[in-house]
Amino acid sequence: MSRFLSYEDRLIIAQRLQESASFGEIGKELGRDRTTIAKEVKKYSYDKKSGRPGYP
Repeated sequence: MSRFLSYEDRLIIAQRLQESASFGEIGKELGRDRTTIAKEVKKYSYDKKSGRPGYP
């Protein structure tokens, strides 16, 4: 298993989030821990309220 998430993994994460899947469900599907999925989403998401991408 590679250390980093692939582009395909990120596409699956985005698709599954649109389907309202939990981080745990996505993690099981990809063979990763739910924390890895949560960190990936937080790191590359856009906060509409503050207008800032990723971590503060």
